[in-house]
Amino acid sequence: MTWTTGGAATRGARVRRILLWALLVACIGFFIFERWPRPPPALPVPAIARRLTSIAADWLELDASVITRRGPPVLRVVRFDGPVEFVPYHYTRAGFAEPQPVGTWADELRAPVVVNAGQFDDKLMHLGWLKAEDIWLSEHLKPQWKALLVSGPHVGAPFSGIVDLEQNNPRVVDGYRHAVQSMMLVDDSARVRVRDTDLVANRTVIAQDADGRMLILISQGAVTLADLARFIPTTSLKIVRAMNLDGGIEAQLAIRTPEHNETFYGQYGTGTSVLESAGGEVRLPLPAVIAVRPVSGVP
Repeated sequence: MTWTTGGAATRGARVRRILLWALLVACIGFFIFERWPRPPPALPVPAIARRLTSIAADWLELDASVITRRGPPVLRVVRFDGPVEFVPYHYTRAGFAEPQPVGTWADELRAPVVVNAGQFDDKLMHLGWLKAEDIWLSEHLKPQWKALLVSGPHVGAPFSGIVDLEQNNPRVVDGYRHAVQSMMLVDDSARVRVRDTDLVANRTVIAQDADGRMLILISQGAVTLADLARFIPTTSLKIVRAMNLDGGIEAQLAIRTPEHNETFYGQYGTGTSVLESAGGEVRLPLPAVIAVRPVSGVP
């Protein structure tokens, strides 16, 4: 009887040791698994839809299905390889009697790329700073907007870039002939600089990558600003900062090059009156645009 009890106790102790060892091995395995280097997640990689040789740029398409709420899940991108000049225009100084859709702007300006400028008020005046050829089209600095697109330096500065006014003195604008102020979307630390909301719309964005190249992004479908801001740093585009332009049916882009001729009009957005329509496609007249032209002779 004593032998049987002792044997049972011995077997019980052996089982407990086995269970403890199994638990220890499992814990060690879990720790190693968690700490073991893993390959980074695959980045959304754009496909080159067309090479725009005449302006040294690529027309790219990026799968944006993870952030698109309505419409085509595509983010289209124009990435410029060399220096470019971003020149703002307002209809009152461009020879127009009234605002025009982006396609008309592009045809009249004879610019290879034209995109809508930032937001405007009910008097069709640009909100925030807007300067072209050292002439102020809008001198009203909007303090809460921290992105400033500058172009055409007077001396000794990169030809175009996005300045974060949270980190820089606004008077940097004095060193450039052209300037457009708007909202910072995402900054150098990949920090999202817009609020989360449920508002979805087509979006246009100007960005700058780690190599100093300038890009224009336009969503074919409807996305929120915050989703777009979080998505941009996850792509392989190496974007380090981006500024938001106007969205909704104001989000418009025209390309006029020998290799490609296309005009995109935003179709998703709320709170904007439809002022012009053709064949079911909304073509909202824009009071201000940004024309993009390559700059020769600049390293």
